Amino acid sequence: MQTVSFQQSSRAYSNSLIFQCHQSESAVKDIDHRDICSAVRAWAAAEGRVAVALQIQEAAEELQLDGVDFSGQADVWNVKLFRWLDNKEDSASYRKNVEQLVPAIMSVLPLRYRDRVVKNDSFAYRMARLEKEVSEAKQALMLDAPKKEKLKELGEGIFEMFRIDPDLTAPLLAMVTTMLGAM
Repeated sequence: MQTVSFQQSSRAYSNSLIFQCHQSESAVKDIDHRDICSAVRAWAAAEGRVAVALQIQEAAEELQLDGVDFSGQADVWNVKLFRWLDNKEDSASYRKNVEQLVPAIMSVLPLRYRDRVVKNDSFAYRMARLEKEVSEAKQALMLDAPKKEKLKELGEGIFEMFRIDPDLTAPLLAMVTTMLGAM
């Protein structure tokens, strides 16, 4: 076996690793206009339209996206962005503007809204959802949340456990029912 040492002066290949579960560029191009609109709208409902529009504008400026005019006052940008997203006139230019903004939107879109955009049903995605829901259930129990909150989080965790391998849902449900009947 060969030993390789690494020093600051080493010119090692420093690109990040890309795994199969990571989103590819073709997946970004397959994003539907309605899905991106739904995700941004949900995000804006939680944090406010202007705040969301400004985050997308900053990301677009950082990525130096060409072809989209994101200059101007915050209010003007807010109106422009949501007009493009809603696209009530079914305008091709509005759709094109949103397509060009997709990298900026995806770079700042919070994780809780990404499942509206990226339709990913891989094992890795289901595992990540399982970890998220189970950790939220643990947190609700540790912090002695109200009963309604505990039930909600535990239920979501159990649901994700059943989703991890859809072929095992029926046998698992039968086992759990049998175990609960013995209590």
